[in-house]
Amino acid sequence: MPGPAGLCAVLAGLFAALGSAGAKLAVGQEGGGPAARAALAGATAACNVLMWLAFTKALRYSDSTPRAMTLQTVSNFAATAVCGVYLFGDALSLQWWAGAALIAAGLAALNTTTDRRAAAPGAKKTQ
Repeated sequence: MPGPAGLCAVLAGLFAALGSAGAKLAVGQEGGGPAARAALAGATAACNVLMWLAFTKALRYSDSTPRAMTLQTVSNFAATAVCGVYLFGDALSLQWWAGAALIAAGLAALNTTTDRRAAAPGAKKTQ
């Protein structure tokens, strides 16, 4: 899904991960004080607004809703993993990788089913 739909879906996943990281930092801030917490809460809200704007644009420009959702989810997982490792020192366990693989397999199956339905004789094409 190249083009603006793909870019918007990737940005939506990135903003979702950044919003989550901002919220975790805002709640877990030890010595930052109320001003730092307020700034992080504001950044979290801004990331959530940008995520929804990017995601709705991805849906608008995409030829397939499941494809846009898949790309957004994959980019969210990747950005969340990077944030977890580098911001919080998390270790990605085998259980995390297994869960990510199961989600990816489910999304691939969803897209395969959608593609088969679209290619079926008599299937309506939607714009």
